[in-house]
Amino acid sequence: MDVTLCTTRIVRVRLGGEAPGVASYLPPHAWSDVPHEMREGPPKTIGTDSLSVSVSDDSIAFADRQGNVSLQLALDQTRVQPRLLVRLQTIGEQHFYGLGEGGPQFDRLGAVRRFWNFQVNRGQGADMAVPLLLSTAGYGVFFDSAAAATLEPGDAPDGAWLEYRSDPGSDTAPLDLYVIRGDGLRQVLGDVATLLGPATMPPRWALGYMQSSRHFAEAAEVRDLAATFRSKRLPCDALIFLSSYGTAKGWNRGVGHLDFEPDVFKNADAMLAAFRDQHFHVITHEYPVLHEASGLYDEADANGYLLDVAYPRLTPAHPGAVVYKEGQRLIDFSQPAARAWWWQSHKHLRDRGVAGWWLDGGEGPAASASLREGPARVLHNRYDLLRQQAFADGEATDRPDTRPYLLCRSGGPGMQRFGAAPWSGDINATFASLELQIRTGLNVGMSGVPHWGTDTGGFYRVGVNDAELFVRWFQFSAFCSIFRGHGFVWREHLPWSHGETSETICRDYLELRSRLMPYTYTLAWQARRQGLPMMRPLVLNYPDDPATWDLGTQYLWGDDILVAPVTRKGATQWTVYLPAGIWHDYWTQEAYQGPAGVTVAAPLDRLPLLVRSGAILPQGPVMQHDGERPLDEVTLLVYPGGASSFSLYEDDGLTNAYRDGVYVETRFTSTADEAGVTFRVEPSQGNRSLIPGGRRYTLELRTSRAPRRVTIDGAGAPGREHASESEWRHDGVFLSVRLPPTPCSAQIIW
Repeated sequence: MDVTLCTTRIVRVRLGGEAPGVASYLPPHAWSDVPHEMREGPPKTIGTDSLSVSVSDDSIAFADRQGNVSLQLALDQTRVQPRLLVRLQTIGEQHFYGLGEGGPQFDRLGAVRRFWNFQVNRGQGADMAVPLLLSTAGYGVFFDSAAAATLEPGDAPDGAWLEYRSDPGSDTAPLDLYVIRGDGLRQVLGDVATLLGPATMPPRWALGYMQSSRHFAEAAEVRDLAATFRSKRLPCDALIFLSSYGTAKGWNRGVGHLDFEPDVFKNADAMLAAFRDQHFHVITHEYPVLHEASGLYDEADANGYLLDVAYPRLTPAHPGAVVYKEGQRLIDFSQPAARAWWWQSHKHLRDRGVAGWWLDGGEGPAASASLREGPARVLHNRYDLLRQQAFADGEATDRPDTRPYLLCRSGGPGMQRFGAAPWSGDINATFASLELQIRTGLNVGMSGVPHWGTDTGGFYRVGVNDAELFVRWFQFSAFCSIFRGHGFVWREHLPWSHGETSETICRDYLELRSRLMPYTYTLAWQARRQGLPMMRPLVLNYPDDPATWDLGTQYLWGDDILVAPVTRKGATQWTVYLPAGIWHDYWTQEAYQGPAGVTVAAPLDRLPLLVRSGAILPQGPVMQHDGERPLDEVTLLVYPGGASSFSLYEDDGLTNAYRDGVYVETRFTSTADEAGVTFRVEPSQGNRSLIPGGRRYTLELRTSRAPRRVTIDGAGAPGREHASESEWRHDGVFLSVRLPPTPCSAQIIW
């Protein structure tokens, strides 16, 4: 056993005496010397300004900076051989989150989790192993091993125990256990990003709406898909094309091929150029396999890049159903040469401007298989991460100014550093499945993976084609990082598939997503800098409120917008739990005092949204696609309450220049009391050339009180008092003030 301070808040306990090697999920780290104090004891104690670790003969106790112990490793009950067993005791009431994608529980207390990536059609969909557990006591535990394992409640007459069990085999070190101690869950997530690697910034277009398709009868339908979005003025940034399956024609010759389908995509150069001209980004689909008829197969086979494992056989769902030919062989992504070769095999797609990659499958080979760098029982859970690394490394080499964007069905810890985002797999289209998605997405975010989404509408239709379900799911997806329409009967997953009423509602939420892009894009920056998910469970911000501990049916979009998706057919009202503070109905502007449960109106066109008092929401104009116009007009929607602030993040939205500091942040502050409100736009910090010249801000202040006086200060308007409603306007709900060029301030006196 070896105990190492990695940072002032991260400690590593190495069980087995050797580094974990191929089993490790971590990127390379060079931990520097950490300031600490040592006390010989007994017990022997090492401490920093954030944690202390006490080692005795039978246990290791982990405490916060006040000395409160909430976790102990029972050394006398932990063993390395013949099979790994780690026993942890949790002290005091605690509730747990994370552990990846899969399982019906939100609060993981008492859950049994098997760490083995898999996909269950029509069930929970994808199950993605992330052996990271976060506690309301303000710590996290990361088990750094990709080997098959389970985490379950320990068998004890009293107390609360966790047991981690694994049989990694004798050819790999048993385990590195990391304990992260922070001032609350938010700080812990920041340190998780330090440990596993920070998320890349997604290209801004990838936070817009993306439309998936499956199979086409003719090329005209492909062209019409793009044209219909633009003619109907339905904002959309990307078109995603599936592989061909048997005689069902997608973008390529079939699963395991990288050549274009010769009929539907006969004129691929012209088609992709036309999509670019219409401002669509194209994403192509693939599995981690090669078909024996592929022109790449012989070279891959000769070089030893293929596993002696065929992709699982697909059987027809019903007589006459089309499936792709069995026998595709998995690529061995454990080999650096195979990763580089596979990326280079995509050169013809890169040259045609394919902007992102839909990496389907990838759950990994069977436990009995062998890869070049190790057995599948160790590398199965890392398999798709290695594929994602192939694309991330390739993009960095060949398109260094391009941000990688990978849409993945599998993955694991650290996938965010490759630009990879998971979706929940092939799930049923039911209201019960929709509700499950909320809990799933929240735990993915609490597993250090900040970007996530679903097939809007569900993948497999169950019974009738349900327009109401599609609309409710569409509303939910508008507040997920991945906003993508997709399904097995894909033509039923288009915004216009269900008639004029549904189309109008979908357009409203597409436009809302577009207007909120300045706010949403800033959340992506927070994901990178602070490790915070975009979908945030209420327990992340309100951990001392017991009502949030197992609340997995609503969430915060950022810190300011409470989202409560409707998950019951026929519902026209919806009960929402509000934590402490004042919350405003986004639609009616009615104010509610929390903590409390409230019932709000929820007709079909209304997703319950409540805005926190103190929120500052930057909004832009509706755009049909990213970059349609400069962001030269920004509306600042402000719900005054005490002192609050928000820092708007901006970069070029496309390149990796942000990594070199080419970005700009603009901080807005609001201070409200009984006398009035003072609002300020502070000087922008960073590369100000990224802000369009002549940008103006409009303040939209939520207040039912008409002001007695409005005074603004700024360039060209020093201390000028507004005297007429030609310069400010109050409609009884919002006070609208046109602000002068920045920096500036506005003072509202009641």
